[in-house]
Amino acid sequence: MATNIRRISMLNYKKNRSTVSILILMVIIALLTTSCSQTHDEAMDKNQNPDIRKNEIENIETPYDYKLLYSYKNIPLNDSEKLRELVSQLQYATELPIDHIEYGDILRIDYRMNLTEGQEYKVNHTKMMADVVVLLALLDDLYAVEYNLVQGDYSYGGVPITRELAEEIVGKDIWSLGATEEVFLTDMPNIIANLQWNPDVMNIIRYEHIVS
Repeated sequence: MATNIRRISMLNYKKNRSTVSILILMVIIALLTTSCSQTHDEAMDKNQNPDIRKNEIENIETPYDYKLLYSYKNIPLNDSEKLRELVSQLQYATELPIDHIEYGDILRIDYRMNLTEGQEYKVNHTKMMADVVVLLALLDDLYAVEYNLVQGDYSYGGVPITRELAEEIVGKDIWSLGATEEVFLTDMPNIIANLQWNPDVMNIIRYEHIVS
């Protein structure tokens, strides 16, 4: 009798132990399934929810008012007043005053320096290229932009930045970046934030260069 009771107890113990193991396994599977589902849902939400994408774009530090800039999309290149308005919204216009704007085969922009004895100016080529990329994206018929930093008879620059060179630097078809306002507002901030251009040329202008 005692032996039978002992056997029954052992069977019940094994059965209970097996049941507990199964329950633990089911809980683990449920947790893993929930976790994977949440991760998938988060990824889907991020890809499909425009508000998330918009917030990411707005968090990118930017030197431009892209919506305002797009209001100048394809203004006539012979409209000097509108061109000056557009250029005045760009980065370099916040550093140096616009001296002259002229459009022939290319768009030429002269910025005026006012160095005095002992002063120097460091040219920021990345800012120049960023401004050019924006101009090329907004003005479909524009082929190249020439920058000149001028003071008296002295001029720094004079080498046109072509559409091909700009596209080589950013690795994108610039026409497509300005094709629609949505693309311009979505893609351009990231392009500009990651842009770097440091050509192997002199980038320091000293007053002595100007008067020599």
